[in-house]
Amino acid sequence: MARQRAEAERRRKRRNKWFLQGGIGLGIIAVAAIVTLVIVNVNSANTVSATGPKNMITGAIQFTGKDGKVTPVETGAVAANATASPAPTANADGAASVVEYVDWACPVCKQFEAAYADQILDKVKSGDATLAIHPVSILDRNYQNSRYASRAANAAMCVANYDPDKFLDVQTQFFDNQPEEGTKGLTNAEIADLVKQGGATGSKVSECLSTEQFKGWVTKTTDAVLADPALQGTQGFGTPTVVVNGERLANLTDVISKIDAAAK
Repeated sequence: MARQRAEAERRRKRRNKWFLQGGIGLGIIAVAAIVTLVIVNVNSANTVSATGPKNMITGAIQFTGKDGKVTPVETGAVAANATASPAPTANADGAASVVEYVDWACPVCKQFEAAYADQILDKVKSGDATLAIHPVSILDRNYQNSRYASRAANAAMCVANYDPDKFLDVQTQFFDNQPEEGTKGLTNAEIADLVKQGGATGSKVSECLSTEQFKGWVTKTTDAVLADPALQGTQGFGTPTVVVNGERLANLTDVISKIDAAAK
C-alpha cells in the first residue's frame, strides 16, 4: 500500500508541476505546435507509393485492455497503393474510443503525456476505453532540417510493425529524452539507442531504423492527416490532437471527463 500511495503522489506532483510550468492550459501552449498550411496538396496521400507498417491499419496502433493489462491490436499492413482505413468513432462494447495524433518531436505532446498518459492507460486497463496512437511528422522545420521528426515517426512505425508490445515503452523513452527544438535533434544512433532502451531490440527493428523503412509511409500518412478537415483546429492541424468517440477535443484538459462521458 505504501508503494501505491507513493506512486499516486508521484503522479500527482508530476501533473501539478506540468500545470504550473505549462501555464493556463494546453490550448495556449499548443499554438507552438500548430501547422499553418499555406498550400496543401490534398492528393499527395494518394501519390506517395509506400507500404504501411503492420498493426496500423488505420494509421494508428490501437491498444485494448482487460484485467489491468494493455494489449496492442494486431492487423495487417496497408498496401502501397491503398490508404489507411478510417478509424472507428465508437466501440461496439461501449468502451470510449480515444485516438491521439502525436509527433514524438512535439514538446506539447510530451507535456500532454506527462499530465494524462497514466490516467488514460488506467481507463484502457479497466476496459473503459481503447487507445489508438497515430504518429505523424510535422516538426522537421524545428530541428535544423535534420528530419528528426520524420526519423522519430519512422521509429514509431518500426516498433509498431516488429515489436508492438514495446510501443508504449519506446514512446515514453522518446518523450523522456526529447531534444530541444532549435537543435538538430537526435542522431540515428541515438534514436536506435532509445528504441533499445524501450525494449525493442530485435534485428528487424534495427534494420528498419537504419534503412528508414517507413519513410514513404510517414509522408503519406502525415499528408492524409493534414488534409483531413475533421482534424483541423482554428489555426490548422497541431499536435497533440485528441479525438474521443469521433469528437476532436477543442480543450485537451477535458480528455478524462470526455472519456468518462463516452464510456457506457
